[in-house]
Formats: sequence, C-alpha cells, structure tokens
Amino acid sequence: MKPSLVKEDRNGWPSQARPDHELPEPWSLELLVAVNHIHHHRLSPDGKHIAFVWQREGNSDIWVLRTNGAGWPQRLTFDRPQQAFWTDDQPRWSPDGKWLVYSAQDDIWAVPHQGGKARKLTDFKLGDEHPVFSPDGSRVYFLSARKEFLNLCWTSMEGSWPIPLTDFKADVADPHPSPDGKSIAFTYHPKEDFNRSEICLVSSQGGDIHHLTGTPKVKDSQPRWSPDGQHLAFLSNRSGWVELYLLQTSSGTITKLTSGEADVKHFAWDHSGKRVVLVTNHKGQTRLELLEVKDGQIKTLHEDQGWHSFPQWGPDDSWISVEFESPVQAPDIFRIDIESRKSKQLTFSHPSALSSANLVHPEFVQFPSTSDSQIPGLLFRPQHASPDQPSPAIVYPHGGPTDEHARYWEMLPQWLVAKGYAVLTPNYRGSTGYGLDHQFALHNNWGIVDSEDMLAAADYLSGLDWVDGNRLGIYGASYGSYLALLALARDPKHRFKCGVAKYGDCDILTSWAQGDRPGREDLERQMGHPMKNLAGYHAGSPVYDVAQITSPLLILHGDQDRRVHPKQSQQLVEALQRENKVFEYFLYEGEGHGFLGKANLLHFYSTLERFLDWYLL
Repeated sequence: MKPSLVKEDRNGWPSQARPDHELPEPWSLELLVAVNHIHHHRLSPDGKHIAFVWQREGNSDIWVLRTNGAGWPQRLTFDRPQQAFWTDDQPRWSPDGKWLVYSAQDDIWAVPHQGGKARKLTDFKLGDEHPVFSPDGSRVYFLSARKEFLNLCWTSMEGSWPIPLTDFKADVADPHPSPDGKSIAFTYHPKEDFNRSEICLVSSQGGDIHHLTGTPKVKDSQPRWSPDGQHLAFLSNRSGWVELYLLQTSSGTITKLTSGEADVKHFAWDHSGKRVVLVTNHKGQTRLELLEVKDGQIKTLHEDQGWHSFPQWGPDDSWISVEFESPVQAPDIFRIDIESRKSKQLTFSHPSALSSANLVHPEFVQFPSTSDSQIPGLLFRPQHASPDQPSPAIVYPHGGPTDEHARYWEMLPQWLVAKGYAVLTPNYRGSTGYGLDHQFALHNNWGIVDSEDMLAAADYLSGLDWVDGNRLGIYGASYGSYLALLALARDPKHRFKCGVAKYGDCDILTSWAQGDRPGREDLERQMGHPMKNLAGYHAGSPVYDVAQITSPLLILHGDQDRRVHPKQSQQLVEALQRENKVFEYFLYEGEGHGFLGKANLLHFYSTLERFLDWYLL
C-alpha cells in the first residue's frame, strides 16, 4: 500500500532501516493497525441490544449486538466516515427502540434498528452533532453550529426545519431532556471565562434560559436527570477534583455526593433513582463503583488495571453494560452482574495474534521536577532490561494538554517495548487526573514548567540502572509533539538523542491565529489572549530556539489538520533549514489531527521505526 504524501523534505543524511534488528514474533507493522476499535456503546431501552461504533474497513459505522451474547453483531450503517474515536459520540435509541440517531458528516441521521436505509434529518453540513430523542420520541434534540457556535435545536423524525432553543454567542453541550419532556438541561460555556461552564435549563417550547449553576473558574458538566425529574446530578471541579453533585431543581440546593482525591469520569442513575454507578479515576486506572444516593455509601463493583467507560443500567437494574480496556486488552463491551459482580464479555476485538506478544502492564511511578513538583507517570519495562543489558528509552508525553496518560489500550508503547525500548508516559503539570493544582500549574506557563518536566523525566530514566541514559528519545503527538520540540530546543545538557514531532505546534502565537476556534479558545483558557500576553506566547514558542537543537528531529503532519495547522510544521522546517539542522519531514494527504488512513499509518510506523532504531538502538 502506498502512502499519500503531499510533501517530503529532509536535511542531513536520512535515517536508515536497521537490517540487524528484527521485531520479535508476532509483531509486524500490519498488526499495529489491525485492531478494529469498538467504542461509544449505547444500551437499548429494553436492554436486549447494544449499539456501538466500530472502526473498521475505513469507516466508523454503527453496529448492534444482543446483550445475551447470542448471534453476530449486525451492521446498520455502511458509509459513516472514519473519525478519531475521541471526537465521536454515542448513537441514541428512540424510546420504542425502533430507531437510532447519530451524527455523520456534520448532519443528523436516523437508521431503523431492524435494518433499512438511513435517512438524513438535517442538511447543509452545518456542524450538527450529539442527537438525543425526546422522551416521547417525537423530537430529536441536537447541537448545531449554524451560527458558528454550537446551540441547541430540535427537529422531527421527518426532518422538519430545525427549531433553535438557544442562541448563545458561545457553545452549549450535552443536552439531556427531563423525564416529563418539558425541559432540557445542558452545559453552557461562556466566552468571558473559558475556565467556567454552567448547568442550564430551557423549556422544550423555548424561552428564557435558567442558569442553575455558575461560578468563576469552575467547570460544571454532564447534567443528568434523576428518574423522578426532581434532581439533576452533575460533575464539578469546585472542590479541586471532579466530583459528583446533586442539585434539587425546585430549591436550587446543591449537595456533594462524592469525596476523595479522585476524578469522576462517568456516571449513570439506576431506574429507581436510589443508586448511581460511577467511574472514578485513581492514578490512571478506574474503578466501577456503586453509590447509594441516600447515605453516600460507595462499594466497588469492578476494578482492574485498566479503564472503564460509559456504564449503563439494564432495565431491571440487575446488571450494567460498560466498556473496558487496559494496556494489555483492546477495548470491548462487557456485561457485569450487580449481585455476583461477574462480568461477561460481549465483543471480542483483541487479535489472537497478540496472545503470544508478551504485553506488559506499566508500573505507576513518580519523579521530582522543579518547584518541588512530583510528576506521576506510567513506566513500561522491556522483559530483558537489566543493569547488564540496559535498554534505550522513550519519553512519551500525551496531547491535550488537559488529558492524561492512563491505563488505556494503545499499541505503540507495547510495540516499542517489544523492540527493546523502555517507555515513560509522564503526566506533566497541566495533566488531568491529579487535581486542579497540578492541572492549573501549566496556566501561563506553556513551554516552561512542562518542558522542565520533560527534562526531569529524562533524568529519572537515566537514574534507573536498567536504562541507558545515553540512549534517550522523546516522541509526542499534538501537545506531546510541542513538548518533544521543547525538550530538544531548551536543554543545555542535550539529554535526548532524537525527537519525534507529530502534528504539533512550534509557535503558539501563529498557531493561535491559524487553528480552529475550539483550539484557539483552549489556548486562551490557559494562556490568555495573545494581545494581553505576547511575552508569554513568545516564551512558550520553541521555534525561536531551534539553533540550540543538536539532535535529529522527525516531523509528521496531515494536510487537513484544522486543530494544529500544517503551517506549524512548515514554519518549523524553515527554521531548521536556516540553522542547518538534521530533520526529516512528511506531510500526509487527507489526514487531520489524528492519522486514520491505513497506508499512511503503515508508512508512519515504518518511518518511526527506522528513525528511532537508527539513532537509539
């Protein structure tokens, strides 16, 4: 398969494949792109079926399976374009279980559960997304960017002209109709404070917006009605952690339901309104827990070295469906019995070829950085690494930056470990999952404290007797790419022998001007408007320091990237050329902020392999 390359450039001798180093069985480049990702499942109202998104055959189509495990999954859509799973959302069932609605190609679609042609409910490709049925099934509420910002609208199953219910000059998100259908709760993101979000209410007939919460620099989100419609549960970071709160809609009284140094990631009411299932994050792995709303008692339902997502109650509240993945298990859907706590696997996306791959669980570690900071991370150790045979190592910062490396499924670290590399995934200052103090330490500090954390990660690895501190590399995508560049450009000790920058920023001022609105607002949320912080934007831009780079750099980008414009990589390449630095650069046709095409992915992995092996093995 040939990749679609728009541009290829280099300066200095290119890296070469290492004929003296072969991958151990069963690894191959083809295996790296072989897992068909299952995600965003939704349980039917009667609990007999699950709809989910399955990334395979170049699409992200909707499939349905039976919850009793009988039969094969049935495909409902055939032309839903592939997209990165983190940008996708769940299909939604009609109350009678006969239809599913979903978003595709900036419009809202409906497809019959029993099979048939999908119908388009909206048109004009105006950024329509996140559809959800009204309780009586007569309406489909959705978000639309028809006036640039995402606002709440509704249409009928016949695709009538959309009726707007909000008209903010800012985005709304996550609409959730009340059980009686009279109101819709949603999250509102005011432009005047990008660190704030509010829980709001609007009548299904339209009219005034009721702001139920709203505190400067506090994010409230995920409003969910109790079954009796008297309360809204929601998540908030007002305590310094993302925890669950209960709002009584009649009085406005707010009660905190969880406590402890752990973020709540997902939750769902049972049908009685007496219990809530929680997904809580503890040092990069989650627990599935049951909360008794009345007395606040919490019991663990399921815990493993992995990550749970989108828990949902069966119709009689005796079981829960949930997605689970781990560093050694591809994402799949499970059914968990409440009383016995036994789980039953419903999908099987893990390739059997990996059964002999010796996949490893990472170790949770912490290491010191500047200002007495402790940086958490996950450390993958190769099987044969020892003081007698120390391994090379890769520092792998995540994107975001408001994200984290957790115990997710990801082939890349496992592949690198199989090749003999140690991999450290640091949750640098700015990461989520470790409290707001850790997260907000990056505000107004882009390019400063985070780059210090990368150098501290290198020092930590060099201090391990089974790691060769003279063979360290750094790889990252998006914000992680930005950190890889910073680590090469701002290290007087030149700790890293090579770096990989995959669709990342080099100049955050020009990136602010070139990127899409969500990315621009996210940058302003942490760094302020550039006209009020030019010095900070300049200090956070490694393109001005490329003269200090002494190590080779591999640069990769997609020509359709709207979050970080490909001009960022072009600007970096021009700066490297002026300073006569060693680099390789590849621009892929048709790729956005996340590579998806199989041929392009195979080219990327083969390029990454020869680059790292050439300079580190």
